[in-house]
Amino acid sequence: MNIPAGSLTIGGLFVGMAIPTWHLARFVVAHIKKPDHALRGAKDLIPLVVGIGYGGLATATTSGLIGFTTGAITWLGNGAGSLAMWGATGGEATLAARSNTAQLTGQGNLVLLLITVMILAAWKAIPNKDKPQLRWGVFSGVLLGLSATLGGWFAALAIPTVNTWGANLVGSIA
Repeated sequence: MNIPAGSLTIGGLFVGMAIPTWHLARFVVAHIKKPDHALRGAKDLIPLVVGIGYGGLATATTSGLIGFTTGAITWLGNGAGSLAMWGATGGEATLAARSNTAQLTGQGNLVLLLITVMILAAWKAIPNKDKPQLRWGVFSGVLLGLSATLGGWFAALAIPTVNTWGANLVGSIA
């Protein structure tokens, strides 16, 4: 594949969208017979949403271990999605869909790293049934963080906000 890991292919977009679609479909089908339990069951989707948020934010870092990991996830997602799309539809799946141009500053990377520390510190306390959803959410968030929709939201709102938080944190402490 000729596309750098920082770019999203249509196949990678498929994988990024398929993960939350799978979980949402299972949630909806499970609650069709018992609609009054839907709000109680919605808390089961929280780890997925948190993972998507973290993964989307992590795509904005450009190097280091987190940047390498997001690149590897993007490469794997692009490859798996391209293979799945080619196998299922026979169509072209390696066309570049989009790549993220917004980046975290040094201060924004500080906030991302602090969020990473919080997730790692809380990992043992997270119920075992929620850990796979969190992992799949991060995987999906990295891929969707490069998409036009979620990536555009992150580029326009979340990344500048995190950069500002980091600048305020550094300015108030250092």
